[in-house]
Amino acid sequence: MNKERNISLDITRIIAVLAVVMIHTNVKFVTSYNIATPEFFWGNIFDSISRIGVPLFVMISGALMLDENRNISIKSLFLKNIKNIAFLLIFWSVLYSCIYNIVFPLSKGKSLSFKRIVSSMLLGHYHMWYLYMIIGLYLITPFLREFISKKNKNLILLFFAVSVLTQFSQPILNALSLLWNDVIYFVKFIEKFRLDFFGGFITYYIIGWYLTNIKIKKKWSFYCMGFFSLLITVLYVQITKDYSNGYSNMNLLILLYSVAVFIALNCGKKWTPDSRLKNIIEVLSKLSFGVYIVHPLFLTVFRKIFGYTKAPLQYILICYVVVTILSFASCFAASKIPGVKKLIRA
Repeated sequence: MNKERNISLDITRIIAVLAVVMIHTNVKFVTSYNIATPEFFWGNIFDSISRIGVPLFVMISGALMLDENRNISIKSLFLKNIKNIAFLLIFWSVLYSCIYNIVFPLSKGKSLSFKRIVSSMLLGHYHMWYLYMIIGLYLITPFLREFISKKNKNLILLFFAVSVLTQFSQPILNALSLLWNDVIYFVKFIEKFRLDFFGGFITYYIIGWYLTNIKIKKKWSFYCMGFFSLLITVLYVQITKDYSNGYSNMNLLILLYSVAVFIALNCGKKWTPDSRLKNIIEVLSKLSFGVYIVHPLFLTVFRKIFGYTKAPLQYILICYVVVTILSFASCFAASKIPGVKKLIRA
């Protein structure tokens, strides 16, 4: 008997993919304009708000893959989970490489670069990094499942503490080094310990399990920290344009903001929608992977047809709505075609 779907995680997944689409919609306004321009102002606002995207996706994966009640064998992990993601990674990397490095150049009368075609197939389109990363998390899942349990709650809390001190503090220290150069020595000091086990997205992965299995007290304190973390992120990037540190998924501020949103969506009073709304949420959730995969293509086409002139707020919102609708609509249509639906995991 299949376990009933977790509607809260479905909603979280939808919000995560909407956030990712927003990041890619307005990223150029942050990277290509000066801080005094309205383009940068609105780009920074939307980009900061949307930084929960990838962390939420990883926490969802952790909540599911580290669940003690799920029987996940090493065999099924490799032959099902990793195999499926690897296939999708290869297929979409090849397709994107062909579109961007063969079709588009030929349509403009440009010569082809064999090196660029092959490297793009191997490295994937710019958003494909997530698939490589999730495969990495799946590979270490059997090891994590050996100690991730309610009885090891204190050990897990220690893991979080070390991770915050050794990883999530570094973007903060890097930011402070802009004001006080000697702070960079603290970063180098931390790096000396080589505590890579506490690095990467592992912390988000484990947090996803923790928040869905351990009762969270004083949730209001997390909401406050999340709100102020978002506010500080917006202000910091607006003043410094240091988005590489400010927007980093390994920034403590982004961690606190993402955790607050995940708690708000998954750790409160259970909401039970009516059957019709529940079905809509489930469908949109199942389409989220496909939307993540295809939205850059629609984004490229929109920008080619509607080049930006002025009015950044209107442009961002219109582009975002159009790209989001087309992405969901195309994935929904694909989900009705046998065989094709597997390519978007619908």
